[in-house]
Amino acid sequence: MAVHRNTMQKEITYDAVAEYMGHPNAEEVYEIVNKKYPTISKATVYRNLKTLAEEGKLRRIESHSKLTETRYDLTLSIHSHGVCAKCGKIVDVDVLGEENIEVSSISREDGFELLSHEIIFEGICKECRANKEN
Repeated sequence: MAVHRNTMQKEITYDAVAEYMGHPNAEEVYEIVNKKYPTISKATVYRNLKTLAEEGKLRRIESHSKLTETRYDLTLSIHSHGVCAKCGKIVDVDVLGEENIEVSSISREDGFELLSHEIIFEGICKECRANKEN
């Protein structure tokens, strides 16, 4: 892992993710940054999101849904996500006992060493369900 220096721009980018209170995409993070610091470029925000994820300070959430691009998460502990099939919103989903899954117990004869896992469920968020009922 490359060593990256801490910069004001990186701190501002991290703070914008925290301010979002959810799972923002890069454009949403940039919009928050741009309101307070209009001189920081979009490329700088995108680069800092990538660096923060590489350093393990943010989690990148990659969804296979066509509705959802890469999102970022401040919560680094083991947890799952749900993606709405209608609007693409990502939410944290509690899975009973998920934090107790022993990664080391999942081994394969082919020598595959599992380092981590991520589970993404697809469904309909409560806002979209409520809109459907109205």
